[in-house]
Amino acid sequence: MENRTRRVLVINGKGGCGKTTIATNLAVTFSSMQHTVALMDNDPQGSSTHWAEVRPAGLAPVSTIASHQRPNMYQTSSFHNRVPSDTEIIVVDGHSNARGKDLDSLLRQTDLILVPILPSAIDIRAGSRFITDLVTNKQYRLNPRPIGVIANRVQPNTEGHDKLINFLSCLDVPAVAQFRDSPIYVDAAEQGLGVMDMIDIRAARKEAVAWKNLVKWVSTKLNTKNSSGLKVAKKPLAASKKDITSGYSQSAEI
Repeated sequence: MENRTRRVLVINGKGGCGKTTIATNLAVTFSSMQHTVALMDNDPQGSSTHWAEVRPAGLAPVSTIASHQRPNMYQTSSFHNRVPSDTEIIVVDGHSNARGKDLDSLLRQTDLILVPILPSAIDIRAGSRFITDLVTNKQYRLNPRPIGVIANRVQPNTEGHDKLINFLSCLDVPAVAQFRDSPIYVDAAEQGLGVMDMIDIRAARKEAVAWKNLVKWVSTKLNTKNSSGLKVAKKPLAASKKDITSGYSQSAEI
């Protein structure tokens, strides 16, 4: 990758969509593929920070920044949120309640956005609204950057899975990854691990290919340049509010 730190924001306006699972596993996968990576925990719940605290030593290194915590009286915000100087990728576990100035601040510092969505009627509706809010945000419109949607915790060949995939196909935002509803993710989270740390387990090996492919997609998008900076694959990368909501009503009503 070009020698500049890039930020990948994992975010959705609805809690419980698996942001921390995506962020921690993405960080571990980048690290296992020989990238220098930092994980920034922007969520007040501090789930990524807890994950890092129980992560065993000797595994693929992931520097962690608890940006959801306030700096102490002797620190500036910049010092509190500093990352190692050789960091290539910062994966940000975003705040699900980020609105207004908080969301603007996240978007100003972001090079690529990943939005996990679960295969339920509630999550599809919430994801539709959030993507609409995201692509109509002033900061995004001033500087569009790649967005990818992740179908998370899916059970293939089920009605919910089919409706989610159908909904995503109606968006002008690419669905870039799909991860199963597997107990391996619960086990990994409890131990401070990622799927790539558990490759000797069959369930982890089944998921590993999807994680490697996601990292390759992210890496490709972050390396796509033009004279004004990062180039968006399509213009626009997301549908208008009318397109998004109509796509949902036609294909994802449950």
